[in-house]
Amino acid sequence: MRKSTCKVSVRGYELDSFGHVNNAVYLNYGETAVWNFFHSAGLIDATLGSDLFPVVMESTQRYMHELRLFDEVRIESEFKGSNGLVKYKHLIINESTGLVSCKIKGKIAFVNKERMICDVPDEVLEYLESDTDEH
Repeated sequence: MRKSTCKVSVRGYELDSFGHVNNAVYLNYGETAVWNFFHSAGLIDATLGSDLFPVVMESTQRYMHELRLFDEVRIESEFKGSNGLVKYKHLIINESTGLVSCKIKGKIAFVNKERMICDVPDEVLEYLESDTDEH
């Protein structure tokens, strides 16, 4: 399993009519964490070089505490390979309060140009199974 952390700030266009982050934006934050992880681990070139592309197959969210304009947000993530997929968990945390605003769990598959699900690339699995220093 690998851990990763990234940070974002709440922007005005992400708010709903009640002045807090729209529920769909949490999914964007989760996607940001996924791409940040693959980029910082150097796995983007490895996957795209093998003509595979990571695709979120499943995602569930549990909303717990609202986020508001200009809140600083930390996304703590865990990634592991399991049953031909990459499974992930995100905690979306309000930096000023320390409260978890949302929990996200999901699964990533790798697809080829024909949109067929393929095995997780060996480079990705090896990285996920190597030491657990945070990236």
